[in-house]
Amino acid sequence: MLRPEMVEPRTVEEAVAALGRNRGAMVLAGATDLIPAIRRGLAKPRVLVNLKRIAGLAAVRRVRGGVSIGALTTVSEMLRSAALAEGWPVLVETAREFGSAQIRSMATVGGNLCNATPSAHLPLPLLVMDARIQIAGPGGERELPLCELFAGANKTTLAAGEIVTAVVVPRMPARSGAAFVRLGVRRAMDLPIAAVAAAILLGPDGRRCKRARIALGAVAPTPMRATGAERMLEEKEVTGEMIGAAAEAAAREAKPLSDLRASAEYRREMTAVLARRALERALRRAGGAV
Repeated sequence: MLRPEMVEPRTVEEAVAALGRNRGAMVLAGATDLIPAIRRGLAKPRVLVNLKRIAGLAAVRRVRGGVSIGALTTVSEMLRSAALAEGWPVLVETAREFGSAQIRSMATVGGNLCNATPSAHLPLPLLVMDARIQIAGPGGERELPLCELFAGANKTTLAAGEIVTAVVVPRMPARSGAAFVRLGVRRAMDLPIAAVAAAILLGPDGRRCKRARIALGAVAPTPMRATGAERMLEEKEVTGEMIGAAAEAAAREAKPLSDLRASAEYRREMTAVLARRALERALRRAGGAV
């Protein structure tokens, strides 16, 4: 197995500089995906830039208008966060479905996003809550909507030398609800065959949908929003028939592939089932009913 050199910066600026002066260097966060990839020869970094000694990157804290989740926050820390449980329970719900206890104790929010695996869990609830990522790089700091991070399977739009430092999630308004559902062969240690997150914001009457979000996982080259299905619900009174139609539309927007775990046809069919479940659950949490 390749034994890369390890660099351990103490600040974000040092990490960015290390990436800049070491061509082909890779970032190490939780390493739950990176180390297996190195062992299989799928990743061959000569230098690993370990972020774990940088203070402040592993914290969940309330900020104006929402919550900031540091890139090195582990999935286990998300599960223990009182702030997330109170204001963003769908993130805790999703974290609970994530791998095993051992994986949750190591896997990080930033790593799960930047690995850009099509079947990754965390992008889906973050997409339906319009999360933004904070980035540091040679050109300074910038912020990007999460939906603009993913460029393809295991590919991001990050420029050379850039690292994600935090995810900022807006406060969930009154009369809103969100849900995450997934389908897998096993409950733990298994990537989903298909997964869906949904969020609904109801109007003052508690019946009309003001905003809808639907995110799909494991059924396209990247985690994706089903924007056409979202538009079917917005500014309309939500009924069971409307939810069913939107779920079918979301499945049509999916771009699944067949592999050893499931056929494309099965994934598309299950996307419709999961989308309906997620939308119904989100609606109930928003205070509505079908």
